[in-house]
Amino acid sequence: MPGQPFDRIAVLYNYLFHNTSKGHTVAVADILTNYRNHGYELEIKSFYRDKDVLNALDGIEIAYDHRTRGYWMKTDGFEPYELRLIVDSIQSSKFITQNVANRITAKVLSLTDRNTGATLNRRSFVAGHIRSMNDSVVKDADNLHIAIQTNRKVRFKYFHYDREKKKWYSHNNEAYVVSPFGLLWNDGNYYLYAYDGEKFRHFRVDRMEHITVYPEPREGAEAFKRIDLNAHQAEVFNMFTGTETTVKLRCANHLADVILEQFGKDTMLIPDGEDDFTVSVPVQISKPFYAWAAGFGADMKILFPQAIVNEMRAFIQELSEMYKDDGKM
Repeated sequence: MPGQPFDRIAVLYNYLFHNTSKGHTVAVADILTNYRNHGYELEIKSFYRDKDVLNALDGIEIAYDHRTRGYWMKTDGFEPYELRLIVDSIQSSKFITQNVANRITAKVLSLTDRNTGATLNRRSFVAGHIRSMNDSVVKDADNLHIAIQTNRKVRFKYFHYDREKKKWYSHNNEAYVVSPFGLLWNDGNYYLYAYDGEKFRHFRVDRMEHITVYPEPREGAEAFKRIDLNAHQAEVFNMFTGTETTVKLRCANHLADVILEQFGKDTMLIPDGEDDFTVSVPVQISKPFYAWAAGFGADMKILFPQAIVNEMRAFIQELSEMYKDDGKM
């Protein structure tokens, strides 16, 4: 049995929300048919009254398109480009499995009309990318946020894969208990930044299992106050930690984008001739850093300090020696 007029207005709202958008309208006849499908035999004047009720609500406008002779609903909800950013972020994340990405994307698509939703349905966008194989990670990771908000430690087991694709657990197969202070995105992966009682470390969240909030209060709060997490994230290459050192680089001019994206727009670039610039930046000295710098070939050179220059030379020499045996191990 149809409900009160309020229920009838909800029928109109849901129909317009899911079936209309700018450029996609519905005729009055379609609206009256939808009313009948929900048990309401109405004349056109009833639609006009319901439309006026919706128009009186904040953030809603029922607009008439003279070209199509139909109605559509404007709302203060997400704009299509905003939803597109959300969907693309979900689908490009390696942190979650394809099944989880598809499920979340479907929920996001329900926030808009079917016409806009069809343009946002990009579930094949990263179908070929390597994703996490840990289906429980999204739900479990919520415990990390809870622990940070309540100033508690977290407990979890941390795994890797061997060449047979079997899991093995670090920390002698024992659970870690650490103090969480932040969550960082890097190259589509999600990392926990936590204090282990001696130093701050990174843990890939999709490699964490059985994440639980631990009753003990966090440690390391005073040390964390001295850390600029945004700056720290820029210093860490592929989340491999090392000794923090300021290095001077000479780079070809076309690498300006690379440097600014890696270290921030406030980084000072000093011209060095017509084709190059120099820059001094803080980095975590490690093999991933040397590999990153070497990846630009002659377009990037470490100039200072000399000890790092020597280590870079040794790094390149080690690789060169490895390839002198015609590919043999």
